[in-house]
Amino acid sequence: MSNNGFPTHTHKPPTIGHPTNPSNRQTSTHTQKWASFTYIGKETTYITNLFKKTDLKIALRTSNTLQKWLMQKDMTPDKYTRSGTYKLTCPDKAYEGQTGKSLGERYKEHKNAVETLCSK
Repeated sequence: MSNNGFPTHTHKPPTIGHPTNPSNRQTSTHTQKWASFTYIGKETTYITNLFKKTDLKIALRTSNTLQKWLMQKDMTPDKYTRSGTYKLTCPDKAYEGQTGKSLGERYKEHKNAVETLCSK
């Protein structure tokens, strides 16, 4: 025993029923059938649990894949379609701000406000 109260020997997995034991491998010629489900939440879990008592094996996959992210056509969106901070400069003034809207939409709002103020 070590000073923390745990034994110093290491744990060895049992050889009976262990998957690496050659005598435990299936020798049947029956091939397993698999079905693949896209995981969308607890509904998927409920449906796949219905197959537990059958010979059909279930594999879950996600719709959020690395391929989806790497194969996007336009990885960098147009700067006017993003939200963020901005600075608008006019000949005599400058206006800085932050928006959750697209920068193009916020620019149009600012332009309309300036035109309304200047027309008075």
